[in-house]
Amino acid sequence: MDTEETTNAFLALKDSADALIKRRNQRLLINHKKEQRNFTRAEASAYLAINSRTLDKYVSKTDIDPRRHDDAVWSVNLEEIYQIRELLPEELRKEPKFHRSAAQSLQVIVIQNQKGGVGKTVSAATIASGLATEFPQEYRVGLIDMDGQSTLSMYYATEAIQEGCLSVGDLMMGNFELDEGETLQGAISEAFLNTTIPNLRILPASQYDRALEGWFHEQVFNNALASPYTLLHQIIDEVKDEFDIIIVDTPPSLGYATYNAYYAATSVIFPLSVTQNDIDATCSYFSYIPKIWSLLANEGHRGYDFMKILLTNHRDSATTTELMNQLTQYFEQRIYSKEFRHSEAIRQSSALLSTVFDMSKSEYPKAKSSFQNAQQNAFEVTSQIIRDITAVWAKQQRENK
Repeated sequence: MDTEETTNAFLALKDSADALIKRRNQRLLINHKKEQRNFTRAEASAYLAINSRTLDKYVSKTDIDPRRHDDAVWSVNLEEIYQIRELLPEELRKEPKFHRSAAQSLQVIVIQNQKGGVGKTVSAATIASGLATEFPQEYRVGLIDMDGQSTLSMYYATEAIQEGCLSVGDLMMGNFELDEGETLQGAISEAFLNTTIPNLRILPASQYDRALEGWFHEQVFNNALASPYTLLHQIIDEVKDEFDIIIVDTPPSLGYATYNAYYAATSVIFPLSVTQNDIDATCSYFSYIPKIWSLLANEGHRGYDFMKILLTNHRDSATTTELMNQLTQYFEQRIYSKEFRHSEAIRQSSALLSTVFDMSKSEYPKAKSSFQNAQQNAFEVTSQIIRDITAVWAKQQRENK
């Protein structure tokens, strides 16, 4: 092919891809309308840690009719659970609602590994939904999808496919105009979309965010960016009082988007699947990481509160045990003791663009025991992360007395 034929071939590829993406997105909007997590009476009692009679007492104080459904089965959704919990006196709540003090900084945790296929997106979605749903403190959680593949956004922001929703790439590249009387802070706040979890919001990515790297290179080449690593930090800074914790999913590459995520973060979690190939690739990445940090430190990053390795897709086998022994020998202080275990329930939930915290056991369409085990495992993983976060906040409180 000559130059013109090659140009036409690429344009044809683009047209076909655009048509396929449009069809896929339309099907997502129709077939994957996400509903809120629902609870039976027993599940609601267990979730709120109160008995059924107490539950009925406080349900009666609301406008909620748990038997309003066509089959008259007792059921309330997650938002209604939060309404009920709001009415509980302090002695009946497992923990009081969290209110972050001025001394406690917003925690921004980046989920990163240059090696693809280690579970970054599933980890980010599961950790964020777990932090939002499984702790009665009701932490205000944000998700940011920095990956132009926008897989994370499909979990919680299928409506972002429609026109009018700004992506993280739009905000970083300035691809938007403020309406009359609208502030930058207001525009950024609205870009964090509500999800089916009341205290979880997401700043989505779009397929067009793939242009972000090219835009960065162009801006740097033209000396149009004073600091190419701080744009995401500036965006987060506009809404820092609206969240307690933000989880950032990243692409499996080391470009400007990833550097921005690293710069904006207060802590880092490296997902790692326990296979020899993934360990080798990740160790090579770790060998290069001091150079990454040198650039970030030169830009004024103050340092991370914690850096941990999170093992994913763990399967029991002799080979896995041998690899775990090696990892523990060299990274013992950095590895979380609880790992995401391989689970059919995780796989099934992901196929439904959900995590195990987006539904209750009664809603899961397959083996309930598998789901319950996966949810318990994910809760244990998330709990060790919140322990690290609360330790940071406790230290900040002590230092500001």
